[in-house]
Amino acid sequence: MGKLNWPGILVATVVAFFVGFLWYGVIFEAQWKTLTGVTGEGGDPMWMLAGLVQTFITMIGLGWFIAREGSAGWKGGLKIGLVACVCFALMTSAYNFIYQTSDIRLIHIDWSHLLVIYLLGGAIIGGLKIGKKA
Repeated sequence: MGKLNWPGILVATVVAFFVGFLWYGVIFEAQWKTLTGVTGEGGDPMWMLAGLVQTFITMIGLGWFIAREGSAGWKGGLKIGLVACVCFALMTSAYNFIYQTSDIRLIHIDWSHLLVIYLLGGAIIGGLKIGKKA
């Protein structure tokens, strides 16, 4: 794991976590709360911490794919982020909709969120070079 872009992974984690806040706490908050039945403000700090750890692990995996593929630059990272999102994140999430454990009306919110964080994460991890000469 020595070839992983740790600065990129850390920045991508923070960006993805912030995007999640925007997605579920601002942009789609009312619609998401209505469809999920969630009430109240904010979330349990322990669940928020778990979400941060989950996001970090996701970005480590994305970083591993990018390092393994040897994709240079943000465009290569973006492509790997897209493939990882469609083949793994969206298809795993699809179980919730196929087997009706999630309201199908949430699909555009959840899948667009996943797509954005994987694309941004891939671009950041692939493109962010700190302390390296180009």
